[in-house]
Amino acid sequence: MEWDGSEFEASLKRVTEFGLDNCIGVNDCMRACPVNRLGVNQNELDSVLASGEWTERVQTFVTECVQCGDCTLACPAGVHRDHMMLMLKAMLPKIPMQWQLYYYLKGRRDQQLLISLSNVYGRLQAGPLGKHVDKADLAEKDLLFYFGCYIFSSSKAPAATLTLADRLGLDYEVLAGLRSCCGWPQYLTGKMGYGQQMLIHLETLINRVAPEVIVTGCAECYAGLVRLKKKTGASWTPLTTSEWLLQHADKLAWHKLDTPIAIHDSCHITKKLGKPDPARQLLTRISDVIEIAPSPDECVCCGYYNIHANHELNHELHLEKLAVVAEKGAEAMACECVTCWEAFALSFKQADVPLWELMVAAEQATRGGE
Repeated sequence: MEWDGSEFEASLKRVTEFGLDNCIGVNDCMRACPVNRLGVNQNELDSVLASGEWTERVQTFVTECVQCGDCTLACPAGVHRDHMMLMLKAMLPKIPMQWQLYYYLKGRRDQQLLISLSNVYGRLQAGPLGKHVDKADLAEKDLLFYFGCYIFSSSKAPAATLTLADRLGLDYEVLAGLRSCCGWPQYLTGKMGYGQQMLIHLETLINRVAPEVIVTGCAECYAGLVRLKKKTGASWTPLTTSEWLLQHADKLAWHKLDTPIAIHDSCHITKKLGKPDPARQLLTRISDVIEIAPSPDECVCCGYYNIHANHELNHELHLEKLAVVAEKGAEAMACECVTCWEAFALSFKQADVPLWELMVAAEQATRGGE
């Protein structure tokens, strides 16, 4: 199956044309935006989309957009402003240096020597999981854990996930490493063609395993899998780690942690794919759950997907999150997405507030049953 970036771009163009035709100019989208520090309004964005003539204000705002989807949720006219923002990212006249550095390695199968050298170090850092990093031999299994790039995550989520699978006595294969990146980071920053090619390559690797179920703990990887299944008509079912573990939860002995834990919602899983419940149902088995937003859709984004374009802006998002966690009486926070965990990790460490990745928390809460 051959895809190229033109399919993505044509789809975005149609969404953009609909948005330009149907925008009613109330600017609710921009008022809802968590990173609109410049006060950019939708007329400025629409002007660039229509004319291709950029202003410095709009270029800065487009690079700082985190693709959280709050703008689309706020629109009374049904305009997908987040997709229109994605079109603007694809049109950017100048790619930020931070993005260029990110692209240089992440998901780049054409950087073979660099990836090979990185894998030598990565395998050492990953310990026992190092054997799964870009391995050549993939066995056919019904259950596939897809860790992609996050096999290297300091969250320890991959190790915890496999420990839980072993505790359940499950048979599985693992797909992980830089060469199996889903391409969604590239897609979210306007690199349509390259993101598409990464999905194509991922499909070839998945086909070698021929799984019935694919499980991932990264919200963006999950979104990529959902799109891949839709485009290819594949028979496998993509699951978040929360959905997967809930299917087996009654087979484990749970011991609640004493700490009340706040729940952070991933933009992709909760806002864009509409699945806020599994993470909550799982966390209920682990601790008392503290809600930190009036509704899951209103949870403040982690800020990861401006790809470090403005560290100060993202840090402000994290400080806001920390303040809300404290205000609601939580003593820690949990994330079901490894990317969210990585985005928040430093700020929470500096504030001395525990930050849990859900699989890590679940592994600890079920240790007594071993």
